[in-house]
Amino acid sequence: DLSPTLQELEVTVVDARMCNNSRFWHGEIAPTMICFQGQRRGSAPTRNPCPLVTVHSPVSHPRQGDSGGPLVCGKRPAVAGVMSFSSRDPTDPFKPPVATSTVKYKKWIQRTLK
Repeated sequence: DLSPTLQELEVTVVDARMCNNSRFWHGEIAPTMICFQGQRRGSAPTRNPCPLVTVHSPVSHPRQGDSGGPLVCGKRPAVAGVMSFSSRDPTDPFKPPVATSTVKYKKWIQRTLK
């Protein structure tokens, strides 16, 4: 269900090597991408959570319609990525959602915004 208000989903970043192994995205994840996994409601908080803004009711994973939402990380919260894609089955633990890293495009973003 789409929510009438924006929602936030706590996620953790998945190591790029693990995300690219043969059990996960099998080498399809570029250095400009960030894999992440949602935290189940009621689970213990992680050390370095990153909120993802979502248009759906609170769930443990992003879904269709969440593309373009910001991935916010850091002690001083900043946009670290933009939700890009996920598996056709969003609950598939071997195909974590993927965001495009904004850090890799910071100079381009700054030039474009001027």
